[in-house]
Amino acid sequence: MKKLIITLSLIFLFGCNSSRNSSINDLINKGDLETLKKKKKEYVDLLNDLRLDINEINNGITLLDENEQIQVISKFNVIEKEFKTYVKLQANLKTRKNVVILSEFQGQLKNLFVIEGQLVKKGALLAEINDSGLEEQLDQMLIQANFTKDNFDRVKRLWDKNIGSEMQFLKAKSDFETSNKMVEQIRDQLSKTKIYAPFNGEIDEIISNLGSNLVPGSPILRVVNLDIIYAEAQVPEKYVSSISIGTEAIVSIPLLNKEVTSKIVQTGNFINPNSRTFRIEAPVENKDKRIKQNLNARIKIKNYSNSKAKVVPLRVLREDASGKPFIYKLVTTDKKDIFLTVKSFVETGDNNDEEIEIIKGVSIGDIIVLEGANNVENNQRVRVIE
Repeated sequence: MKKLIITLSLIFLFGCNSSRNSSINDLINKGDLETLKKKKKEYVDLLNDLRLDINEINNGITLLDENEQIQVISKFNVIEKEFKTYVKLQANLKTRKNVVILSEFQGQLKNLFVIEGQLVKKGALLAEINDSGLEEQLDQMLIQANFTKDNFDRVKRLWDKNIGSEMQFLKAKSDFETSNKMVEQIRDQLSKTKIYAPFNGEIDEIISNLGSNLVPGSPILRVVNLDIIYAEAQVPEKYVSSISIGTEAIVSIPLLNKEVTSKIVQTGNFINPNSRTFRIEAPVENKDKRIKQNLNARIKIKNYSNSKAKVVPLRVLREDASGKPFIYKLVTTDKKDIFLTVKSFVETGDNNDEEIEIIKGVSIGDIIVLEGANNVENNQRVRVIE
């Protein structure tokens, strides 16, 4: 009876199209908003009923007609799995052992004991500056220091026996201490004429040539150690609570086609007021020495993890007119590989550009539409292919 009424209503609607349009125009001209809303609701209800009838008719045709063509889709089985999301940032690669050794003494570069590219050990002698006669001065001061020491020892022995004046004792002591300090000063100056390796590394560049006249602050050579490289990035402040020392990070270097799993070892305690970011560092092993300082890199830092998440591919998710996300579940029918789609609204969590976590709306073991999700509707019969 209901279907008969709907059919007659449909005939009536189409048959009286011109009069219906004039009636609607009359209502618009009269400004009768309430009646217009009622008519809209009537038509929407009628169309919904017709859509349901059409779906039932299509299902009946599918059931009876073996040759009828229906939508082909693929399915996805919802399982429980570990789910992670990452913050993706641009990073810069640097080493903490990259030093330009500067001269601390004025003089001519006398000797270079290394060449560019040479590996050196910590403490190895790298270069020598002409001491301008400091060695001879040291010899003279040592003779003077020995004399003042002998003199002080002799005066002290007499002073201990109450022989001699206090002035003699104090002068001998002063001469002895002064000469020792002068020896220490010359030795300190003389030590600055020899350049030693501050750590194990490689001579990356010799800046000053042999025979160059140096002044304090003149660059002599560069020593670099690339065994451990650090990826440095600036992280937006909104992640300050989820990123800390020990957080998992993945560093990728596109130019070398290389990816390294690491952990955050340093987080800055300062938020840049201009960019609203803080600094982080993650070490990158460089056994083959292919990674160079300042090479561009990308870093992914884990900011969320759930070991028992319900995850679906991001591409299966759709939204209705109000922006609510939903998926299509599949319900079995009496035919093999034929399923019925059921629209199911879901509550979503984080996503990683490929997958998205479903908080509510699906259960472990549910089967949902994968490929073809954009081409199906609710309560539609579909054929599943593997």
